[in-house]
Amino acid sequence: MASGPIIYISAALFAYALVSKRLASSPLSGPLVFTTVGLVAYATGIVKPITVSDSPIGVVLELTLALLLFTDASRVQLRSWHADMELPTRLLTIGMPLTIILGSAIAYLVFPSIGIIGAVIVATILAPTDAALGQAVITNRRVPVRIREALGVESGLNDGIALPILLFLITLDATEGGAAFWSFFVEGIGIAVLVGLVLGIGAASAIRFALERSSIARHWVRISLAVVALGTYLVADHLGGSGFVAAYVAGLAFGRVLGRLDAPSEHFTEFGEEIGTVLTMMSFSIFGAYLLAPNLNAFTAATVFYAALSLTAVRMIPVALSMIGEDLTPPTLIYLGWFGPRGLASIIFAGVLVEELGIEQSELIVGSVIVTVALSVLLHGTTAPWGANKYADWYSSQPEAARENKPPE
Repeated sequence: MASGPIIYISAALFAYALVSKRLASSPLSGPLVFTTVGLVAYATGIVKPITVSDSPIGVVLELTLALLLFTDASRVQLRSWHADMELPTRLLTIGMPLTIILGSAIAYLVFPSIGIIGAVIVATILAPTDAALGQAVITNRRVPVRIREALGVESGLNDGIALPILLFLITLDATEGGAAFWSFFVEGIGIAVLVGLVLGIGAASAIRFALERSSIARHWVRISLAVVALGTYLVADHLGGSGFVAAYVAGLAFGRVLGRLDAPSEHFTEFGEEIGTVLTMMSFSIFGAYLLAPNLNAFTAATVFYAALSLTAVRMIPVALSMIGEDLTPPTLIYLGWFGPRGLASIIFAGVLVEELGIEQSELIVGSVIVTVALSVLLHGTTAPWGANKYADWYSSQPEAARENKPPE
């Protein structure tokens, strides 16, 4: 990447930082701002069209996703998920599969040429949610913590769940014979899981040992998290496994081991989250400049129609079905259903994995994902602060007795 785009994005990051507190409660979310930054960079000629998967841009996106997979997975072990597992468990084990099934059926109807496997690939890429697009939804303390935690845990885990499914589908589409499947499971997933477990448990155990003997400074614990995340990705990739799967597994193992400390270990993830925030904003700039701007012709009647359904019915119906028996009110179901934004994971799955592996109908798949993510950045980013406040106002207006008839929120 030339120095011009780097200088431009760095200046945009610094300018955004100066007003970040004011923008936090406005409709101008970080992803929306930096997607616009990317679009302007393309329109003014600061960046030139390139193939993402064959450039340093692809490396930035891959390392960003690896870090976020690791940190999200590790933080789940440190949160209060155990206080109420029911909602996130239903979203992940019932809602997500139903989302993929419904999304696949609609994709096949809207894009008949894509084939069944291609339709499932599109639906799987668009199944993970991204909390970065609507931070107010999970940070507004007036919203019941049970609902905020459910959306936060879901977004932290669903991209790691979707990834093995996506890799399987891509392998199925790109190969013909049983040998490739054996290679996929043993080399791709098997190596990744092994590397993730060894490095995640090993690193967390070493940090615990050092903490118990007061030989490591607390801020170096936070720095080590980012190092372990990226190192795990690179080791697994070097050995022929999926670096993304390895980073995710390592995060789960790391959080489980480190979460047993009596110290306030939730603070250990802060540095990784801060780096992740910077890389995420850079990634949305990359999305705007290198994926969205050069592919505006992807906005066809069919792709916009599918994107609209993907962000509404394909998400909201499975969420409502997954919550049967939970006695949640319609406003709560709408809140959980609408705020399922699509973001970084979908961008990278489509822009790097699909293009890199060159599967059939990749142009249509990538185009559909670009349109859906672009609409999500706009719609979820602008409605998050307003939606969170409206839902919080409604909840506050409910009689105390009505709240007691539901699980504690």
